[in-house]
Amino acid sequence: MIAAESRAMAGSPVAEILRSNSWAIWTGILHAVLFVSLLVLSLIDHRTVDGVDNWYKPMKFALSISIFAFTLPFLTRPLMSLKGVPGWRSPLVLSRIICLMLWGEMILITFQAARGVRSHFNIESALGGAIYSAMGLMILISTIATALLVLPYFRRAAELDPGPSIIQGIRFGSALFLMGSLAGGIMSSMLTHSVGDPGMHRIPFLGWSTTAGDIRAVHFFGLHAIQILPLIGWLGQDRSWSPGWISGFNWFYSAVFLGITVLTGAGLSVVYWM
Repeated sequence: MIAAESRAMAGSPVAEILRSNSWAIWTGILHAVLFVSLLVLSLIDHRTVDGVDNWYKPMKFALSISIFAFTLPFLTRPLMSLKGVPGWRSPLVLSRIICLMLWGEMILITFQAARGVRSHFNIESALGGAIYSAMGLMILISTIATALLVLPYFRRAAELDPGPSIIQGIRFGSALFLMGSLAGGIMSSMLTHSVGDPGMHRIPFLGWSTTAGDIRAVHFFGLHAIQILPLIGWLGQDRSWSPGWISGFNWFYSAVFLGITVLTGAGLSVVYWM
């Protein structure tokens, strides 16, 4: 029975989509393995940076990158049928650029954690500043590549076949992803993720302040919209949910994102009531 289920999974549309982008899948798998490895390290090495476990930041990034990498095949596969796309703009080339940039950032974040110093906002030494600048350049390139990757879902949607609910989810998710990326750029320019005094009270693991605005919350909900909203569209089409319900969820999530942004800008934590 198990063998039969494995064969069925191997021949499923999901497995076919995943196989279409090996770079992204291996990036996702290896970052998941890295997450587990960092978790083990955090149990052994009890050093802290700014009062937070040394390994939490690379753990969070490894998990986030893994999720994003597993999302890429579902974004690239429908685009492979498009005609007249320049080689450097092909979905697989852009996907590989994204993966390489994310790997570069992950390596630098882990390197800084191993040294016991901050990876972000670290301009206190020449090495720290150089690493932080390199990370910023990598994430900028990755963001631009992602924007180019999803652009056909806005300009050439009529030539694609995922279905209207999925395309709408990708459009909403992509727009919020770029807004979340902008929030990351704002943090970098401010050299802080706080709006107000963050204090020492934080959400476990995530590290977001419970007493001040924390731009990381805006960053988080924006970036992960590109997974959540297309997934809702896919589930809705697969299970024949009402298109109005799916559209309503996209607007609801966008309103929540806007609310989090307003709260943060006002210097209030998204969990200020705790």
